[in-house]
Amino acid sequence: MMRSVFVSYWRGAALLGLLAGCPTLPQTTDSGGSGDSGDSGGETGASEIPAVCARWTLCTAEIDPATAAEMAAKYGEDGSCWQAEEAVQAGCIAFCDAQLRQYGDAFPDTQACRYDDIVGTVEFALGEAVFDPEDVLADPVYRELKQGDTLTIVRGGQGLLMLPLGVRGRGFEVPVDPNDWDDPRMPHIDVWMDIEGFNVGLGGHFARVPDYPIGFVPIDDKGTLEHLYIAVLVPDGVSDPQGLTGQQGTLRAELHTYKQPTVAREYSFVVAPEIQE
Repeated sequence: MMRSVFVSYWRGAALLGLLAGCPTLPQTTDSGGSGDSGDSGGETGASEIPAVCARWTLCTAEIDPATAAEMAAKYGEDGSCWQAEEAVQAGCIAFCDAQLRQYGDAFPDTQACRYDDIVGTVEFALGEAVFDPEDVLADPVYRELKQGDTLTIVRGGQGLLMLPLGVRGRGFEVPVDPNDWDDPRMPHIDVWMDIEGFNVGLGGHFARVPDYPIGFVPIDDKGTLEHLYIAVLVPDGVSDPQGLTGQQGTLRAELHTYKQPTVAREYSFVVAPEIQE
């Protein structure tokens, strides 16, 4: 039986390790950024981050004029947010980003609420965390996930089933201590997984991992960061897990990083034909 692999749901017990190799990451900007800083300035660095709030004030002025003055006083040019300490500024940027994405999706024809043209230095990708069934103590190995790839259901040491996802990225700041959950530089990730006919989990999805603090560690001298894996658990409502094998699914993740706009990734996948015991 494999060791327990569900520590990704417990903040204080995240398994972290250094793995060799450099991933192929999707490009989100014309500049690569650095692995430990997202405040590099320039066209895709910190100078664009306040643009999220500038756009948000324009959006709210058009959609909800009654709050325009309040939003501008806090999030607009010379707003109170930008007179505060860094952690408060980061919170303001996160608020603008979340609100702008919500309004942009709700009002897709309103140019003032558009968010897809606001980018930062963040790059990230999801992969499969591959466990060795012959070595119960070995850390999983990252396998880059491409559209239509297989994902294997793995049985952990407590008997629960999961689909383990590795995460790699660069171009954003992280805490020196990857377990410092209160550091404002701690990235958070939202994950949604859907498998038609089996969406019996939280929120009508197969599985949902909301606002999870994700402890990244550097793995090379190119600024690449890695989190070993997130355990996406098979919901209790799936009475026959074997029926999941061969099924097609979709996977979506949004990474929220310090003073950077949200970056989203979406993949199609197929559940592997066998459950790894």
